[in-house]
Amino acid sequence: MSYAIFYNYELFGDVIIIKFANKPATKVEQRNNITVIYNDEDIIGYNIFKTKHIVKIKAKGLIPLPADSLIDLINALLTNENLNPLPYKLQSGFVVGYVKEAVKHPDSDHLSLTKVDIGEEELLPIVCGASNVEAGQKVVVAKVNTFMFDGTLISEGKVLGQTSKGMICSAYELNFISGQDDSGILILDDDAIIGSDIFALERR
Repeated sequence: MSYAIFYNYELFGDVIIIKFANKPATKVEQRNNITVIYNDEDIIGYNIFKTKHIVKIKAKGLIPLPADSLIDLINALLTNENLNPLPYKLQSGFVVGYVKEAVKHPDSDHLSLTKVDIGEEELLPIVCGASNVEAGQKVVVAKVNTFMFDGTLISEGKVLGQTSKGMICSAYELNFISGQDDSGILILDDDAIIGSDIFALERR
């Protein structure tokens, strides 16, 4: 199950936002402190209110790898309302990749066609719009079915006829504070381990 958890008290107040899909809401159902959001008959999200008295959440936006204890708390609230619990989130979807190849898109002056090694059997083809992408770099890749910090969901698609399976991320897109130019992709140190989850150390 692909899902994302967001919390930002300053912007939204005391509400845990859970997203399963980027589809328009067609109806909502209120179950005590939980708003169930539907697209037709499919549940696409929950808004859980009034939780600060039972859990302290310091996040300001996406929680890439929520702690098991937070999932346990959410699941207790969901099951109390006869809603399906969430599985533990073992991977954030943001991994270290190595750019094996980067060439200019034949039909664009600013896009590059890259092939990126993320430690799986096949290299990922990713169309990248950053001017600073080059072969030989270690970068952060958002895999397909990963929710970004702005709530968008990464999906496989075609850009000007070329297949793209993921996104090479900038520091801004990762919500990082960086000395690098935020208009380009974030370039990692050479000792970064290909395929490793960049948010793994934040999970407790």
